[in-house]
Amino acid sequence: MESNNIRSSSYEQTLAGVTKDLSDLRSNILGKLSREILILQAQKNALTDDIQRLQSQRKELEVLTVAQQGMNQQEIQRQQWIEQLAQAITFHLKNDVIVTNSKVLNDHSENFEQLMLNLDSAIRATFQSLQRDVDTYQRDLDDQMQRMYAQRQQGELMLSALVERIDEYLRRSTSDRYSGGGSLGNLGGNQPTSSFTGTSSGLTGAIGSNTTAPVTPNGNGNYNQIQIPTFNSGQFRQYDTRPYDEPTEPFKALDLEPPIVKPTKRLNDWWFGFILVLGASVVLSFQNILVKVIFSNSTILGLFSFGGLIKPSVPNSFMLLLLRMLFATPIMWLVAKFIFRVDVMRDFQQLLTPSRRLLFWRVAFSALLQFASFAFIYVALGILNPGLAVTLFFIFPTVTVLMAWLLFGDRPSKERWFVIGVIYLGIMLTYNIFGVTKPDTWGVAAAMLSGISFAGYIITSQACFKQLNPVSFTSINFAIILLLCFGTLPFTLASLSFNGSLIFMCFLIALTTLGGYLLTSFGTKLMGAAQASIVSASGPVFTTFLAFTILGNKLDFIQLFGVFLVTGGVGLLSLQNMYKKPAK
Repeated sequence: MESNNIRSSSYEQTLAGVTKDLSDLRSNILGKLSREILILQAQKNALTDDIQRLQSQRKELEVLTVAQQGMNQQEIQRQQWIEQLAQAITFHLKNDVIVTNSKVLNDHSENFEQLMLNLDSAIRATFQSLQRDVDTYQRDLDDQMQRMYAQRQQGELMLSALVERIDEYLRRSTSDRYSGGGSLGNLGGNQPTSSFTGTSSGLTGAIGSNTTAPVTPNGNGNYNQIQIPTFNSGQFRQYDTRPYDEPTEPFKALDLEPPIVKPTKRLNDWWFGFILVLGASVVLSFQNILVKVIFSNSTILGLFSFGGLIKPSVPNSFMLLLLRMLFATPIMWLVAKFIFRVDVMRDFQQLLTPSRRLLFWRVAFSALLQFASFAFIYVALGILNPGLAVTLFFIFPTVTVLMAWLLFGDRPSKERWFVIGVIYLGIMLTYNIFGVTKPDTWGVAAAMLSGISFAGYIITSQACFKQLNPVSFTSINFAIILLLCFGTLPFTLASLSFNGSLIFMCFLIALTTLGGYLLTSFGTKLMGAAQASIVSASGPVFTTFLAFTILGNKLDFIQLFGVFLVTGGVGLLSLQNMYKKPAK
């Protein structure tokens, strides 16, 4: 009995010891877990503070980026900001992993992994939110840049119109002052000329000229919206604005004749520019005749038979375009360097920089569209009458208007819809929709596809002209088109058949291409881009006339009426663009 009591007391002591050990172990484990929870809570608070600090830095970077107004600088700052954010988060993650791995027990690994997953999901959500904010900001900045560019163009047009109105008013006032009697009107001497001149270019928006402005405004602004303040002519004549020059001989008031108002130089320049643009239209129309002669045997001026050097087909169109660009591309680069004084190679090297990579792809896309337009029009010229093919090609102004509405929200007015309807009516009449014999469907489709591609080229090229010289743009475009032509060699190798006549004709086509470009460029500078576009609308008429004169190709009366209807519609469309009111 005594031994049983001793044994039970030893058991109780042992049980008490085990219970004490378990209590100590529990208290130790709970203490460690409490310390670890406090450490993790501190880390969480630190990460929250860092995120708040990074959000404040993001707001500061947004303010700095808006002030700089540059896409390239904004892109660099965005990349730096993302790198700093990634480095900060990486640093905290590394510290978190090191501390956790050194202090957390192995039996709590599952809880630690769950915490890491939660932290990773939180960081991913933060990154996604930041990325959405950055994308939204970038879209807003793009919209603001587009609005700023549109306002700049409107300001340039208004400034050009204002300068010309001021020039006109000064000329009238000067004419009244010199012809209205008095001592200043009878002295003669140096007649003052106005120093305010301005022309408006439809593609580049350039303002300025070296010639004096005529009385009739020459621009594409809406001058009726600009009011010039009126002056009291009697008070105005009290001031002499002429530069003072010492007379070389005494004045002879009795022998002086009333001053003769000489024709202004600006008017002569306008007519010279008109002749140049008209010549460019004739040269480009003659190019269409040359392409037609290459594809089909024709009687030239009713004297001899020549042509049919290659058969009209898609591979042969690619081959003809390749031969043309082999001549036109190096000549265009030489013209850009020695005539326009433009360093095309420098501009091309700048396009290859990472900051202008987007502009390079725009230029390449515009070259692809122009390449497609050339190929389609060659196919159409090989099948159809040249006048018919070019008339169908002139669908591109209407497609440009519709693309501008679709892409930029520039809704056409009722007058413009009417002109577009006139153009499409002319195209249907040219197609001889009411006649029995209709043109080849494939040729008609090729001509219209060429016009649609050319409209896309116009839209993309105007976007590129904001950041790239037009001469450099054209030269680089030619080079890219030449590379695309080399890419079509696997499809044209089977049909390659070179001969001297074909190479000579392609050389003539290249010369007409460069000649038309130069004449259009110089003529546009002299008479204004808006008025030059009206003159350039005569392409279908000249092509039809040359096709009838040189090749003897005739169109029916209803088709001729359609040609003139399309030409007039394109001219009216250009005239509407000339006097189009700027968007408010």
